[in-house]
Amino acid sequence: MSQRSTQAFNLGRHLSEKTDVPVELRHESGARWLVQWPDGPTRDQMRALVTEMLEKHPYHFGLMKSREISFSRMDTTRAWAARAVAARRDGSLAAETARGAARRRELGIDRIRVGITEPKAAEYYVLVNFIEQQIDDTAYPDRPSDPTDAPLIEELLTAGRRSEYAMANILTNELLVPEND
Repeated sequence: MSQRSTQAFNLGRHLSEKTDVPVELRHESGARWLVQWPDGPTRDQMRALVTEMLEKHPYHFGLMKSREISFSRMDTTRAWAARAVAARRDGSLAAETARGAARRRELGIDRIRVGITEPKAAEYYVLVNFIEQQIDDTAYPDRPSDPTDAPLIEELLTAGRRSEYAMANILTNELLVPEND
C-alpha cells in the first residue's frame, strides 16, 4: 500500500472515530478520492471535518491535502423512515406535500408516466422529494428527532417492508384519505 493510500485509510479511520459512523476513502482515479459514509454528518459537515483534519494534521494526512476529494453520504431506509415520521409529527409532511402537489397541478404535471402503467399521484412525487431533502439537510438522519418517534419509525419500516417506495405509498395514501368529521 502506498503512503498516500495509508494516509487515506487512516483519515477514514480517524473520521469514523470522530463521527461515530464508518467512513471510507476510495481512490477513484488520478488525484480523485471519494469519502463515503452511511447517514451520519451532512456533506457540508463532513467536508468541513476533512478540511479541518488536513489542516491540523499535515504530518498524518499531508499527502491527501493536494487531492481532489468528493463526498457521498449513503442514506439508509431507516433515515428515510425517521425523516418521514419527524415531518409527519411536526406537520411539515402534510403541508409541504399539499403545497407541492398544488404547484404540480398548476403547472400541468399532475401525474408522470415514465414507462409505468399506473402513474402515481402528484402527492407521491412531492412527498418523496420532500423526504429526500429532509435527509440531505439533517445530520444523522437515521436517528429519531424525538424519543416518541422511535416506535413509529419501526412501524413504518415494518409496514413498508423496509422499502422507501412502499413507505411513500403508505404515507401518500394516508394523506389522500379524507378525514371524517
